[in-house]
Amino acid sequence: MDMLKEYASMAWRRKWTIVGALAVAMTVAITYCLLAPKLYRSETLILVEDQKIAQGYVQSVAEGNLEQRIFLIQKQVTSRGLLADVVKEFDLYPEIVREQGLDAAMAFLADAIMVDMVTGSVTRDNFTARKGIDAFTISFLHEDPAIAMKVTGRIASKFIEENLKSREHMAESNTEFLDTEVRAAKAELERREEAISRFKTLYLGELPQQMEANLRALDRIQMEITTGNEGIQRLSDRLALVDKAIQDYQRFGRTTLALASGPIEPDPLFRRLKELREKLVKLQAEFWDTYPEVTLTKDEMKHVEKQLIELYGPQVLKPGEAPPDPYLQDLTRQRSEIKSELALGKTRHQTLLAEQKDREKRVERAPEIEQNLLVLERDYSNVKNSYSSLLEKRLNARVVENLEKRQEGGQFRIVDSANFPRVPSFPNQRRILLLAFLLGGGLGIGIVVIQEQLNPQFRNPEDIEYMRGSQLLAAIPDFSFELRRMARRGFLPAYTAPADANEQTPPATGQLVGWKRFVKHGKGKGQTHELGFVTKLWPTSIMSEQYRVAATRLALLNGKEQSTIVAVTSAVKGEGKTTTTLNLAYTLARDLGKRTLLLDCDFGCPLPSHYLVTPPQWGLADLLLRDVPFEECLSGFGDVPCWIMPAGATEFTASDLLLKAERFNQILARCRERFEYVLINTPPILPLATMNMLEQHVDLLVLVVRASSTAQDVVKRALTSLRTNRPVHVVLNAVESQSLPYYMYGTYSSSAS
Repeated sequence: MDMLKEYASMAWRRKWTIVGALAVAMTVAITYCLLAPKLYRSETLILVEDQKIAQGYVQSVAEGNLEQRIFLIQKQVTSRGLLADVVKEFDLYPEIVREQGLDAAMAFLADAIMVDMVTGSVTRDNFTARKGIDAFTISFLHEDPAIAMKVTGRIASKFIEENLKSREHMAESNTEFLDTEVRAAKAELERREEAISRFKTLYLGELPQQMEANLRALDRIQMEITTGNEGIQRLSDRLALVDKAIQDYQRFGRTTLALASGPIEPDPLFRRLKELREKLVKLQAEFWDTYPEVTLTKDEMKHVEKQLIELYGPQVLKPGEAPPDPYLQDLTRQRSEIKSELALGKTRHQTLLAEQKDREKRVERAPEIEQNLLVLERDYSNVKNSYSSLLEKRLNARVVENLEKRQEGGQFRIVDSANFPRVPSFPNQRRILLLAFLLGGGLGIGIVVIQEQLNPQFRNPEDIEYMRGSQLLAAIPDFSFELRRMARRGFLPAYTAPADANEQTPPATGQLVGWKRFVKHGKGKGQTHELGFVTKLWPTSIMSEQYRVAATRLALLNGKEQSTIVAVTSAVKGEGKTTTTLNLAYTLARDLGKRTLLLDCDFGCPLPSHYLVTPPQWGLADLLLRDVPFEECLSGFGDVPCWIMPAGATEFTASDLLLKAERFNQILARCRERFEYVLINTPPILPLATMNMLEQHVDLLVLVVRASSTAQDVVKRALTSLRTNRPVHVVLNAVESQSLPYYMYGTYSSSAS
């Protein structure tokens, strides 16, 4: 909101810039409207009829709704063949045809043709096209309204004729195209089916539907592995016991009956081997070695020896070796059996581990395989849906083709022939003037913003605080605005005329009509300075209150000094320096009870004489040039301890003051003796060098800055030219009301009421 107020204030300050930009833009627009050639547009309305077979039975793939087809209609209307026929038939743009050729004339004709879709209710003679009905207009722009009407009608009729021919060809082309697409889609569908079949064959046993079977198999294998481990552990423990029993028997002769599998007797194989050997000896004594019974006996002996070697080792058949002990023989056999079972169990365990790893890999790969299968099935589903859609569209296309051949499809029909235009369509004066107004306003505002950015000014108290080496004393509201506001609300108090008849008097509260006019249009002379003495005329106003704030802060800056000289200056002329000096001096005397002197050193623009109750005979210039009585150079107010020493002789200049610097110093010393405060109304800083001399003789420096008027760089350049390190106390003058805090108006309102 504050930013909007600031921009509004900026626009009001530079309103004439905006008004000038608007005036220029509107002048250009009006001139253009008057001088631009008049063009007339004829228009015809064409209705789009639906096909005569129910839409629910067949969808026309060759058409679609009007919104989708409007671009194609535009291209058909502006086709080269149609444009060339129209240009030749009506001999349009003959000069362009002679100079630039037929193509250039066709381009001009295409630019003048417009095809628009009807989006709302359109009434033409006895026909009304309402929203929801498919219709469009064809219009043509030309200088001659009769030619515009004829060309528009001819373009519409030729468009409909050519459209009837192209629709049948389009339907046939659509059918052929869809046949090709259906064949391609069918081949693609078969390829997708084959890909899914190959994938399932390749990953048989790892498909998503086999996940549960794999998990159950994993559980079974895990149980078998656990059982196998337990069996291996039991066999390992038993093997250790048998080995220990064999060692104990061989070393100490101790037997462990718990490990014996039966009676401790020799193995029958030894007895059988002995019997076979004895039998062989007898047979060899009686028969040859080739005798069958001898051969059979030898074979049986080899078989028994092989069994004994497998059970007890090859040393059992060494010559001279006695048959193994039955107990040791039994333990040896048990150890051999246990080792065989243990080897078989470990082999089974390895097989189960390999199978478990294979099942785990299947389970781990299942999500990836499932994802790949889903992609294949999705692609297959999409191709299948596309294939079904193409089949349906091919059926529709064949029906539409038959409809077009019988001319029962959707058609275009002219429901309103080309009209004769009586009002020019170009230039659109209302639109041009509106755009000119907006453009002029935008240009003016842009110029104002650029001016404000390139030349920033002091507008509110915060801007003063950002200036280095300066302190804000007070922000004085704009006199004209505040006095007008007081008069409008009836808060302007009556003023009693002073005894001096020379002093002018503003009107009382009941006589505000003429005074309001002066405040609003305050350009008159004489009363301008009179109304500036607000601390005397309207002591309860907000302006007087801000002067009291400035005077109080000056008094606090003085500290314990008995006399203070204050220079009130400004960067340039017209800042309100003299008015500020007068009101500050009067406020110091009346409200703070200080003996105050206003010393006018601005010889180029001295304090007006009508502010003085009794103008003295002499002034400061006379006091500097000759020996005149000091008291005769003063003029005082009877009601407050405030005196004014005017500038004096008019022939005295600021440069003369530099020559009288020593005399001026003596006068200041005398002023210090008689007054508590001496306020010097100095010339502006920049135009003259007087302020550089006066700055050396003062205690405080007050700079008056007019808000929204003086550029910031001007004020900074003026302060730089002083070459002083002392702080500068600023009075921001003529501040707009929106730049001041709202609570500053409370005292004024209550006092006035």
